[in-house]
Amino acid sequence: MATQGKKKQNRIRRDDKVRVLAGEHRDAEGKVTRILADNSRVEVEIDGLAEDDMIVKHQKRSTEFPNGTRLHLNPTIHISNVMKLDRWKARQPVEGS
Repeated sequence: MATQGKKKQNRIRRDDKVRVLAGEHRDAEGKVTRILADNSRVEVEIDGLAEDDMIVKHQKRSTEFPNGTRLHLNPTIHISNVMKLDRWKARQPVEGS
């Protein structure tokens, strides 16, 4: 079996642990729950994220929500603004040396 190339090895996939590099949730770590390929974004479930910091989507009236509702969703972040957590930790300098 051939070995994988470097690019394919570093590709972000569902259930990967990632670190957010830029944006509102910078320096946060979380797990990728969904990949939105059409607009190059990933949905990240950030550990310990308060409900107030989540994305709010207003839902119109429907049979499921007769009066409408506000949904609190995990943030979607552009794929260029996240990095695999193991790769992030590998590039950090070791303290004490």
